[in-house]
Amino acid sequence: MHPEHYEKVMGYIEIGKSEGRLVAGGGRPEGFEFGNFVAPTVFADVAPDARIFQEEIFGPVVAITPFDTWEDALALANNTKYGLAAYVWTNDLKGAHNFAQSVEAGMVWLNSNNVRDLRTPSAV
Repeated sequence: MHPEHYEKVMGYIEIGKSEGRLVAGGGRPEGFEFGNFVAPTVFADVAPDARIFQEEIFGPVVAITPFDTWEDALALANNTKYGLAAYVWTNDLKGAHNFAQSVEAGMVWLNSNNVRDLRTPSAV
């Protein structure tokens, strides 16, 4: 990661400390005292209007917000300015497929993580 981007990601992590509960990461990974490395970082109980929930960080940072129903999850997902990708992990595949049809995201993965062939042209 470029030093300027490292500083940007670390800035979001500092913001996140006041917007949610830091449960993992938040700094350099163990054994990487030098360089622009950021440990995978997890914030829990993040409000939907928090910056770390609303803005794309482009770093190993996740903001977790609880929800109770598919409708709640869809409202949270579609109430963001950016919708680059959505990931759904569930045993309810019917609900997941319904969600995938309604979420405003460029790409949606169901029980998978960002697996794709970058040489394949995207659908328009």
